[in-house]
Amino acid sequence: MKGLVLIPAYQAEKHLGSVLKNVLIAFSKSGDVLVVDDGSSDGTARIAQKYGVFIISHRKNCGKGAALKSGFRFAIEKGYDYVICLDA
Repeated sequence: MKGLVLIPAYQAEKHLGSVLKNVLIAFSKSGDVLVVDDGSSDGTARIAQKYGVFIISHRKNCGKGAALKSGFRFAIEKGYDYVICLDA
């Protein structure tokens, strides 16, 4: 089974690195990680890039629901069997 950890993030620069580090330790062998940067103006996208995860970037803040929708659309298009959602 192919899994995806979906992390919607807005202005999450302070905590995203720690979250990604722990998720990758726990989940790297059994799935992938996607960060949906919901229009952040801080270093959220840069930190996600540093960890080599999938990234979707919204041009403006559209809200958590829109970020989750983008992530679920990605999961369906890529054929993931399940999605785990975590807050950044």
